[in-house]
Amino acid sequence: MKKSVILFFIAVCILPATAQDAIFTAPDYKQIEKNVRDSTSPFYYPSLLERYLAADSTLNTEERRHVYFGYVYQPEYTPADTSQYNNLLAEVLSSQSLHPDDYPKILSYADALLVEDPFNLRALKAKLLVYAQQNNVADYKKAAHQKKIVQDAIVSTGDGMSEKTPFYVIRVSHEYDLLPFLGFSFGGDDKVIKNGNYLTLGSNRFGVERVYFDISPVMQYVNRHGGGKL
Repeated sequence: MKKSVILFFIAVCILPATAQDAIFTAPDYKQIEKNVRDSTSPFYYPSLLERYLAADSTLNTEERRHVYFGYVYQPEYTPADTSQYNNLLAEVLSSQSLHPDDYPKILSYADALLVEDPFNLRALKAKLLVYAQQNNVADYKKAAHQKKIVQDAIVSTGDGMSEKTPFYVIRVSHEYDLLPFLGFSFGGDDKVIKNGNYLTLGSNRFGVERVYFDISPVMQYVNRHGGGKL
Protein backbone atom coordinates (compact mmCIF):
# COMPACT_ATOMS: atom_id res chain seq x y z
CA MET A 1 0.00 0.00 0.00
CA LYS A 2 2.79 2.41 0.93
CA LYS A 3 4.58 1.72 -2.34
CA SER A 4 1.43 2.16 -4.44
CA VAL A 5 0.77 5.54 -2.85
CA ILE A 6 4.31 6.70 -3.62
CA LEU A 7 4.08 5.42 -7.20
CA PHE A 8 0.81 7.28 -7.71
CA PHE A 9 2.37 10.45 -6.29
CA ILE A 10 5.35 10.19 -8.64
CA ALA A 11 3.31 9.35 -11.72
CA VAL A 12 0.58 11.95 -11.32
CA CYS A 13 2.17 14.83 -9.45
CA ILE A 14 5.79 14.79 -10.55
CA LEU A 15 6.56 13.22 -13.90
CA PRO A 16 5.68 14.93 -17.15
CA ALA A 17 3.08 13.14 -19.24
CA THR A 18 5.71 11.70 -21.60
CA ALA A 19 7.20 9.71 -18.73
CA GLN A 20 4.01 8.36 -17.24
CA ASP A 21 3.85 5.36 -19.58
CA ALA A 22 7.04 3.79 -18.23
CA ILE A 23 6.79 5.25 -14.68
CA PHE A 24 10.52 4.80 -14.06
CA THR A 25 13.67 3.31 -15.59
CA ALA A 26 17.19 3.08 -14.18
CA PRO A 27 19.70 5.16 -16.16
CA ASP A 28 21.88 3.30 -18.64
CA TYR A 29 25.14 5.08 -17.84
CA LYS A 30 27.10 3.50 -20.70
CA GLN A 31 24.54 4.59 -23.26
CA ILE A 32 24.26 8.04 -21.69
CA GLU A 33 28.04 8.47 -21.84
CA LYS A 34 28.06 7.49 -25.52
CA ASN A 35 25.21 9.86 -26.34
CA VAL A 36 26.51 12.93 -24.51
CA ARG A 37 29.94 12.59 -26.14
CA ASP A 38 28.54 12.27 -29.67
CA SER A 39 28.38 15.67 -31.37
CA THR A 40 25.81 14.31 -33.85
CA SER A 41 23.49 13.08 -31.11
CA PRO A 42 20.44 15.05 -29.94
CA PHE A 43 21.83 14.36 -26.45
CA TYR A 44 25.22 16.02 -27.11
CA TYR A 45 26.09 17.46 -23.74
CA PRO A 46 27.10 21.07 -24.51
CA SER A 47 23.79 21.61 -26.32
CA LEU A 48 21.74 19.98 -23.56
CA LEU A 49 23.48 21.93 -20.80
CA GLU A 50 22.89 25.17 -22.67
CA ARG A 51 19.19 24.39 -22.85
CA TYR A 52 19.07 23.47 -19.15
CA LEU A 53 20.84 26.67 -18.12
CA ALA A 54 18.31 28.58 -20.20
CA ALA A 55 15.57 26.73 -18.28
CA ASP A 56 14.13 25.22 -21.45
CA SER A 57 10.85 23.69 -20.26
CA THR A 58 10.47 21.77 -23.54
CA LEU A 59 13.23 19.31 -22.58
CA ASN A 60 11.64 15.86 -22.71
CA THR A 61 12.20 13.14 -20.13
CA GLU A 62 15.20 11.56 -21.89
CA GLU A 63 16.81 14.96 -22.38
CA ARG A 64 16.31 15.75 -18.70
CA ARG A 65 17.89 12.43 -17.75
CA HIS A 66 20.83 12.98 -20.10
CA VAL A 67 21.58 16.50 -18.91
CA TYR A 68 21.52 15.39 -15.27
CA PHE A 69 23.24 12.00 -15.43
CA GLY A 70 25.48 13.00 -18.33
CA TYR A 71 27.13 15.57 -16.09
CA VAL A 72 29.22 12.82 -14.48
CA TYR A 73 31.16 12.55 -17.77
CA GLN A 74 32.13 16.22 -17.79
CA PRO A 75 35.60 17.23 -16.52
CA GLU A 76 34.11 19.62 -13.96
CA TYR A 77 32.05 16.92 -12.25
CA THR A 78 32.87 16.28 -8.62
CA PRO A 79 30.51 14.78 -6.02
CA ALA A 80 32.28 16.52 -3.14
CA ASP A 81 30.01 18.82 -1.16
CA THR A 82 32.60 20.90 0.68
CA SER A 83 31.97 24.36 -0.74
CA GLN A 84 32.28 27.24 1.71
CA TYR A 85 29.13 28.68 0.17
CA ASN A 86 27.02 25.90 1.70
CA ASN A 87 27.69 27.19 5.19
CA LEU A 88 27.38 30.83 4.15
CA LEU A 89 24.00 30.20 2.54
CA ALA A 90 22.78 28.09 5.47
CA GLU A 91 23.82 30.81 7.91
CA VAL A 92 21.78 33.48 6.15
CA LEU A 93 18.75 31.22 5.70
CA SER A 94 18.81 30.19 9.35
CA SER A 95 17.73 33.67 10.43
CA GLN A 96 14.27 33.82 11.97
CA SER A 97 13.31 36.46 9.44
CA LEU A 98 14.95 37.56 6.21
CA HIS A 99 15.52 41.21 5.38
CA PRO A 100 15.73 42.60 1.85
CA ASP A 101 19.39 43.31 2.57
CA ASP A 102 19.90 39.54 2.78
CA TYR A 103 18.63 38.89 -0.74
CA PRO A 104 21.80 39.86 -2.66
CA LYS A 105 23.88 37.61 -0.39
CA ILE A 106 21.51 34.68 -0.83
CA LEU A 107 21.54 35.04 -4.61
CA SER A 108 25.32 35.43 -4.66
CA TYR A 109 25.91 32.30 -2.56
CA ALA A 110 23.34 30.33 -4.55
CA ASP A 111 24.91 31.34 -7.86
CA ALA A 112 28.36 30.34 -6.57
CA LEU A 113 27.00 26.92 -5.61
CA LEU A 114 25.37 26.50 -9.02
CA VAL A 115 28.69 27.20 -10.74
CA GLU A 116 30.13 24.24 -8.82
CA ASP A 117 27.00 22.10 -9.26
CA PRO A 118 24.45 23.28 -11.84
CA PHE A 119 21.87 20.90 -10.36
CA ASN A 120 22.08 22.07 -6.75
CA LEU A 121 18.46 21.88 -5.59
CA ARG A 122 19.21 23.72 -2.36
CA ALA A 123 20.62 26.68 -4.26
CA LEU A 124 17.70 26.74 -6.68
CA LYS A 125 15.25 26.65 -3.79
CA ALA A 126 17.05 29.59 -2.16
CA LYS A 127 16.77 31.59 -5.36
CA LEU A 128 13.05 30.81 -5.56
CA LEU A 129 12.62 32.12 -2.03
CA VAL A 130 14.23 35.45 -2.92
CA TYR A 131 12.48 35.85 -6.26
CA ALA A 132 9.11 35.20 -4.61
CA GLN A 133 9.79 37.94 -2.07
CA GLN A 134 10.87 40.31 -4.84
CA ASN A 135 7.91 39.44 -7.08
CA ASN A 136 10.48 38.65 -9.77
CA VAL A 137 8.28 36.47 -11.95
CA ALA A 138 10.71 35.95 -14.85
CA ASP A 139 13.63 34.73 -12.75
CA TYR A 140 11.30 32.74 -10.49
CA LYS A 141 9.97 30.81 -13.49
CA LYS A 142 13.51 30.15 -14.73
CA ALA A 143 14.71 28.74 -11.41
CA ALA A 144 11.48 26.75 -11.02
CA HIS A 145 11.90 25.17 -14.46
CA GLN A 146 15.51 24.21 -13.68
CA LYS A 147 14.49 22.71 -10.35
CA LYS A 148 11.75 20.68 -12.01
CA ILE A 149 14.13 19.37 -14.69
CA VAL A 150 16.44 18.00 -11.98
CA GLN A 151 13.59 16.53 -9.94
CA ASP A 152 12.00 14.93 -13.01
CA ALA A 153 15.31 13.31 -13.99
CA ILE A 154 15.76 11.79 -10.54
CA VAL A 155 12.23 10.54 -9.95
CA SER A 156 12.10 9.00 -13.43
CA THR A 157 14.63 6.41 -12.23
CA GLY A 158 12.80 4.67 -9.38
CA ASP A 159 10.44 4.97 -6.44
CA GLY A 160 13.07 4.79 -3.69
CA MET A 161 11.14 2.14 -1.80
CA SER A 162 13.67 -0.70 -2.09
CA GLU A 163 17.27 -1.51 -3.02
CA LYS A 164 15.96 -2.73 -6.38
CA THR A 165 14.10 0.48 -7.22
CA PRO A 166 16.23 3.31 -5.81
CA PHE A 167 16.30 6.92 -6.88
CA TYR A 168 19.52 7.51 -8.84
CA VAL A 169 21.49 10.66 -7.98
CA ILE A 170 24.93 12.02 -8.90
CA ARG A 171 25.58 13.71 -5.55
CA VAL A 172 24.75 12.67 -2.01
CA SER A 173 23.51 16.18 -1.24
CA HIS A 174 20.79 15.75 -3.88
CA GLU A 175 19.29 12.97 -1.75
CA TYR A 176 18.70 15.27 1.20
CA ASP A 177 17.39 18.06 -1.00
CA LEU A 178 14.90 15.72 -2.69
CA LEU A 179 13.24 14.60 0.55
CA PRO A 180 11.16 17.75 1.20
CA PHE A 181 9.94 17.67 -2.39
CA LEU A 182 8.63 14.14 -1.76
CA GLY A 183 6.97 15.23 1.48
CA PHE A 184 9.59 13.67 3.76
CA SER A 185 12.04 14.84 6.40
CA PHE A 186 15.38 13.23 7.23
CA GLY A 187 15.11 10.79 10.13
CA GLY A 188 18.74 10.92 11.22
CA ASP A 189 20.37 7.78 9.77
CA ASP A 190 22.33 7.43 6.53
CA LYS A 191 23.48 3.87 5.84
CA VAL A 192 25.78 2.91 2.96
CA ILE A 193 24.82 -0.24 1.04
CA LYS A 194 25.99 -1.76 -2.25
CA ASN A 195 26.14 0.94 -4.94
CA GLY A 196 24.20 3.32 -2.75
CA ASN A 197 22.65 4.14 0.57
CA TYR A 198 19.37 4.77 2.28
CA LEU A 199 18.12 7.60 4.44
CA THR A 200 15.74 7.01 7.30
CA LEU A 201 12.73 9.29 7.42
CA GLY A 202 10.91 11.24 10.04
CA SER A 203 7.25 10.46 10.73
CA ASN A 204 5.20 10.96 7.56
CA ARG A 205 1.65 10.43 6.30
CA PHE A 206 2.76 7.61 3.99
CA GLY A 207 4.23 5.55 6.82
CA VAL A 208 7.49 5.16 4.85
CA GLU A 209 10.53 4.45 7.02
CA ARG A 210 13.39 4.90 4.55
CA VAL A 211 14.23 5.94 1.00
CA TYR A 212 16.87 4.16 -1.10
CA PHE A 213 19.34 5.81 -3.47
CA ASP A 214 21.86 4.63 -6.03
CA ILE A 215 25.03 6.72 -5.87
CA SER A 216 27.27 4.58 -8.08
CA PRO A 217 28.84 7.60 -9.89
CA VAL A 218 29.83 9.01 -6.50
CA MET A 219 31.37 5.72 -5.38
CA GLN A 220 33.21 5.30 -8.67
CA TYR A 221 34.59 8.83 -8.41
CA VAL A 222 35.77 8.22 -4.85
CA ASN A 223 37.43 4.93 -5.85
CA ARG A 224 39.21 6.58 -8.79
CA HIS A 225 40.56 9.23 -6.47
CA GLY A 226 41.94 6.90 -3.83
CA GLY A 227 38.91 6.37 -1.61
CA GLY A 228 37.79 8.54 1.23
CA LYS A 229 34.56 9.93 2.56
CA LEU A 230 31.48 10.16 0.34
